[in-house]
Amino acid sequence: MRYYNINKFVDNKNVEKGFKCMFVGRKEELEVFKNRYETDNLEVGLIYGQRRIGKTSLIIESVKNYNNIYFLSKDTTYQDNLSYFNSVFKKFSGITLPIMFETFDELFEPLKDYAKKERLVLIIDELPFLAKVYPGIISFFQGYIDDLKRNDIKMKIILSGSDISFMVDLLKNKSKPLYQRATFKIHVLPMVFSDAARILNGFDYNDIIKYLSIFGNRPYYLEKLDSKKTFDENITQLCFSSDSILIDTPNLTLPIGYSNNGTYIAILTAMANRKHRVKDIADELRIDSNALATYLKRMMDGESIEKRETFNGNQKTNYYEISDPMIRFYYSLIFPNLEDIQRRIGKEIYELNREKINSVIEHGFEDVVNSYMDELNRNGKLNYTYHTFKKYTADNSILNRSIEIDGLAESLDKKHLLAIEAKYRSEEHTSELQS
Repeated sequence: MRYYNINKFVDNKNVEKGFKCMFVGRKEELEVFKNRYETDNLEVGLIYGQRRIGKTSLIIESVKNYNNIYFLSKDTTYQDNLSYFNSVFKKFSGITLPIMFETFDELFEPLKDYAKKERLVLIIDELPFLAKVYPGIISFFQGYIDDLKRNDIKMKIILSGSDISFMVDLLKNKSKPLYQRATFKIHVLPMVFSDAARILNGFDYNDIIKYLSIFGNRPYYLEKLDSKKTFDENITQLCFSSDSILIDTPNLTLPIGYSNNGTYIAILTAMANRKHRVKDIADELRIDSNALATYLKRMMDGESIEKRETFNGNQKTNYYEISDPMIRFYYSLIFPNLEDIQRRIGKEIYELNREKINSVIEHGFEDVVNSYMDELNRNGKLNYTYHTFKKYTADNSILNRSIEIDGLAESLDKKHLLAIEAKYRSEEHTSELQS
């Protein structure tokens, strides 16, 4: 058995300085984009993932060396979107005359002529917003893509959205107009461990682990941290200050409508307070398990929660977890104290909840360790290659007590097991045992 100090794995010495001013990570996703942009074919990419996960930054970074026209759909009216798209097109084309396309169909037509002569990437970001005010846009793109293909126009089209159910339905539903017209997809997930750690270059090693335990591998949160401030100052300012944008986190990152729905709030609050099994959540909410299952299914489809299987998995031991660590933190510590935080006594709330904050960090640390080990595993840096790391639980073991292992995985050749026990300690643990 070997004891690891994860601080040793957060090596800031080899990270270029000033990186916060540049795009960090996402090498695999950028490579997919580059390969598709360089083909001599028509390409249609569907890009989806949770809100504030970094989709837009990734797309913008991917096209910085290519001719592109970028439209960001807005959650507003048809006419507002059309007006905005017109202004973007005019800027792209250099038109100074007061020309106004009266429909989206008219607006997209001139891009075909441009794409005949120059390589062009057309981006529609947050497509579900546009589809809400113009339901015919999906059918329009079906005909538009088919026409590009017939005329051998090698445009690259990127359709992006945070409504995961909507985007996945475009890919998988045979009745949808875009079915089988996409040539590639990218499901944008949280960053890998090493890239998230790079964002925190210059921070204290122990603080990096605590930040990752609270905020996860999500650049939207991590980029708001100030290396000149202490951990206490950063968390107080970002999570317990009435003027912080993060006290409105659910409205920023969860699927639209969740933060105003009492049942969703109750489920998230129960999970944030360590109720992870269906029975425990149902008992906490005092609702029928079957009714709860409907909500859990919707929340999994929107990736606000995830169902986690245990290594010795069965329906009894499988459990649910909030996907975004900051949402866990929010419903555990911010939401119950929101009224007092808005009364500008957040510092006092922070001080009174230090023990609970440490408990949240200890819980989140398990995911930090598994994230680190998963990256090592995918990069072939372990002795063997393993399947997914999963928690192991046993209520009645041969030791006559319950057992829980934070991570357990079997090697691909089924000859080896790797066990992970993640324990956060504020002081360095120097003892090491080997078997």
